[in-house]
Amino acid sequence: MVGNIIDNYKVIAILGEGGMGIVYKAFDLKLERFVALKILSPQALTNPNFIARFKREAKNQAKLNHTNIVPVYGFTEDNHTFGIVMEYVEGETLEHLIRRKGHLELIEALSILKQILIGIGYAHSKGFVHRDIKPSNIIINNEGVVKIMDFGISKSVNDSKAITKTGVKIGTILYMSPEQVHAQEPTSQSDIYSIGISFYEMLIGKSPFDYESEYQIMEAHLKKNPIKLSSQFADIPSEVDVIMGKALHKSLDRRYKSCELFLADIEHLLHSITLSPSQKKVKKKEKPEQISPVLKSEIPGNKHSLRSKIRFYSMAFFFVCLFGLLSYFIYSTLSQFWKSADTEKGFSSDQNTGAVAGYHWKTIASPATSSLNSIFFLTDSVGFSCGNQGIIVKTTDGGNSWITIWDSSGIDMNDVKFISSEKGFIVGEKGLILTTNDVGKTWQKINSDTANSLFKIIFLKNNYTGFIVGAHGTILKTNDGGANWLPVASPSGELLYSISFADINNGVIVGWNGTIINTSDQGKTWVEEKKISDVYLRDVYFDDNDVGIIVGGSGEILRTDDGGKGWSKINSSSFSGFRTVYFSHDHTGFILGNKGEIFISTNSGKSWNGSNFGNFSSLTSITETPSKKIFISTNNGSIMSN
Repeated sequence: MVGNIIDNYKVIAILGEGGMGIVYKAFDLKLERFVALKILSPQALTNPNFIARFKREAKNQAKLNHTNIVPVYGFTEDNHTFGIVMEYVEGETLEHLIRRKGHLELIEALSILKQILIGIGYAHSKGFVHRDIKPSNIIINNEGVVKIMDFGISKSVNDSKAITKTGVKIGTILYMSPEQVHAQEPTSQSDIYSIGISFYEMLIGKSPFDYESEYQIMEAHLKKNPIKLSSQFADIPSEVDVIMGKALHKSLDRRYKSCELFLADIEHLLHSITLSPSQKKVKKKEKPEQISPVLKSEIPGNKHSLRSKIRFYSMAFFFVCLFGLLSYFIYSTLSQFWKSADTEKGFSSDQNTGAVAGYHWKTIASPATSSLNSIFFLTDSVGFSCGNQGIIVKTTDGGNSWITIWDSSGIDMNDVKFISSEKGFIVGEKGLILTTNDVGKTWQKINSDTANSLFKIIFLKNNYTGFIVGAHGTILKTNDGGANWLPVASPSGELLYSISFADINNGVIVGWNGTIINTSDQGKTWVEEKKISDVYLRDVYFDDNDVGIIVGGSGEILRTDDGGKGWSKINSSSFSGFRTVYFSHDHTGFILGNKGEIFISTNSGKSWNGSNFGNFSSLTSITETPSKKIFISTNNGSIMSN
């Protein structure tokens, strides 16, 4: 599966495996972002009603928009393969974190628990119950943000209530509420019970009912209470036992009624707890009387000493200051990145117009409701743009208005080019090549002998020799003006995004994983260059016979001044991916970003300055009319012009 393309997702690596299927890291070729792609196992699809129900659940989950919930982007069906597309989160699961550390310190566990309760509480407020909360379904990203996975999906998948065989490490049943053991319909309080079990595991490294057989585990959920942690570990106060008792109570009447009530007690504990240096390591408790009660409504106890109060207020002051500094840093960073142009290098932007390095932009509506991936002007009046779902739009009034002239069966279209006043081409998914000989009034399909997605089409100055590049190292060449296309041997099996020629002989192709391949014989043979970058390279463009620019992921910019023989990195001061590079008639360079950025160079690409346009939409393609007017297509279906 790794290396394959499913719909518009290129599978990169395996992230994990489970009873439902395999989760892969994949790259979304349309939106140019990493995603998590969960491919369901054939066994999960044996129920004839499963697909319809699962789609309904996925659609419901897509309605949950919260920081602490991993969003579902959609689902995909391709050649009898069914999968779910989710946000890809850089980090580690709570299960892995517990296994790596053995157990979590109390403060860390409480911090994670807070975020879980906030996320699940939000979902409950929207009418959703998770049904399968456990440490393996909770991931913590590299910034410490907790995200809950498989929300709503587990509801469909686990209908069979199948469990692991006796004697094997038990999975979901370890976190199952008493009512779920009784095969009753789970409620929000069932989620609270599972959260309580996960909290217990965070603190000591294993769940409270981790027995040998499934029968023992189910009996424990129904009849046993967990061992009080304060009686075993000196750094766990008895307040935790009270909270745990309410979260794991067998009776729904005595269990927390909501995540908000659970969270309130956690907040109270966090604000009141005092940790000493001796509590940094978990060790057997020696003096039970050392516990300081916090939840006074639940536990009778002694007064805090003056020393502990001073220690508490000192820590509180420290964390308030730290939070303030962190908030200021985040605000400052974001405001610097997204600030409007009237405060950034003289640039300005608003809802409808913006300026970047003296270029003023306006947004023009089009009939497209999804991404427009390419734009090309044949004359000052006539222009074309193509995009997702097989749409082609056309203007005959210089780009002021656009109409739909083609709406195919839904195959995405990636690039459009014209080589004469009437003849043009479009390439797209599944080996699609369309041609027109009447200025776009009619389009005919050309055989490409490939089912791979095609991304870029170019013609050399003679308009007879042309190239198309695409997935799996695809290179197609024509010597008869596009009437016939034949495959060319490729030194790479990677996804190839773009191609450009410095002159009639020397050309460069760029693609996935920093791939750069070149030719010096008009594209008859191609050689892969030594990689100087590991990110995906999205576009290449030569301004003249010497100067060329390559752009790609993570703000990567490469420059050559010797026709592509050598490349050097240029600082872009951007962390978002770049989509397109282009040089206009006066050698002004443009780079378009995935977050609405427009970077401009006036010194042959040696340095770049720019700003966000203001709408955060990915800018997909750029073209210039004969009268030197610039047009840009976007992934929200609109078109910009200067």
